[in-house]
Amino acid sequence: MPNSILVKIMDLPNIKDADVELTPDRCDVFLSRQVDTLPCSGCGERVEQSFFFKQRRLRDLSMVDRKSFLVFDEYRVLCPRCGLRVEQLPFAVPWARVTIRFAEYVARLVRLSTVKEVADMLGLDWETVKEIDKAYLEKEFGTPDYEDLRILCLDEISRKKRHKYFTVAMNYEKTKVIWVGKDRTQETAESFFKELGPERCEKIEAVCVDMWDPYIAAVKEYCPQAEIIYDKFHVMQAYSRLIDKVRNQEAEAAAKKNKTVFKGTKYLLLSNAENLAPREKRKLKELLVLNANLNRVYILKEHLKRLWDYTYPAVATRHLDEWIEMASRSTIKPLKDFAQFLDSHRDGILSHCRFKINNGRIEGTNNKIKVVKRKAYGFHDDEYFILKIKQACSGYRLDPAELDNFTISR
Repeated sequence: MPNSILVKIMDLPNIKDADVELTPDRCDVFLSRQVDTLPCSGCGERVEQSFFFKQRRLRDLSMVDRKSFLVFDEYRVLCPRCGLRVEQLPFAVPWARVTIRFAEYVARLVRLSTVKEVADMLGLDWETVKEIDKAYLEKEFGTPDYEDLRILCLDEISRKKRHKYFTVAMNYEKTKVIWVGKDRTQETAESFFKELGPERCEKIEAVCVDMWDPYIAAVKEYCPQAEIIYDKFHVMQAYSRLIDKVRNQEAEAAAKKNKTVFKGTKYLLLSNAENLAPREKRKLKELLVLNANLNRVYILKEHLKRLWDYTYPAVATRHLDEWIEMASRSTIKPLKDFAQFLDSHRDGILSHCRFKINNGRIEGTNNKIKVVKRKAYGFHDDEYFILKIKQACSGYRLDPAELDNFTISR
């Protein structure tokens, strides 16, 4: 390949000439650069006085199915403002031995796959790929987006075993995670509102939370004008825990000959009836016929779900009152306790009539975060995990065709 064509293909600034050395698995491109004036890495001003520093070697996009490396002389400049500094290389990542376009390619691959798989594919160290991706994410998602925040969702997600959590703040209307903090205490939530500032806090009209008292206390203190909403997802999640608790109690109290009927029924009780296969429906019916208490909590589950179908506050209030009365008349203590719990949180539950919170957005965000965590097999770097959460829940969609912009083919 003529050198002039190679220089055009490489598309790098201030390159006069290029020479190539090929081995079976590597392509070394030796660059000859124009060094009349070089930019200072401190202030960016171009400086005439420069001195040879060292030979630099950078990993670049693969060429003709070989790992490609750029080899060139790097200089120091004597800047009138900054003194003796290393030159600024517009095509190189300052802290890594890779080009900017290679780093962007790595970051896009990690979006589609895991860090380990990308490291194995490109022949890089796992830590190198992770740091490249982290720097890219910091650039893209490091600055929080607090604009147009009207409806806020606060939730917690597990980050490690032994009850280690993150607090996640989401702009509901954009379906975008805007902030993640360690732990799920009131102080954690307050630190988010302090970062928002009084002006932005005043613009928040509603906050969707999961009935976690520390979050509620923080919202009331910093956003007293905002209406608190308990969405369907979290209410039904709490009721699902009640169903499982009752199932375990009834299984322990059941006669020995009936214990086998309870096995494998947790999923059947918690799932929507329309999603069950015919065989599963028969097994569920057998359980409900056998146990009156489980039959009651199951019927009340379906009745409670209909609460979110109502759009008029008066009708929704009547439905909730009826449900609480039916549950309170029961002899099942966990059910009676749950009825009292709902009664004490009725204002936030009935708020859905004024603010249409789509259950799927919150559940979908939680599922995305779980996928990020599962792909990584656990993160030891909390900052990196937080950036990956923001990336996954940013509304960004990667078109596989984008990869064509970051490859040099034959």
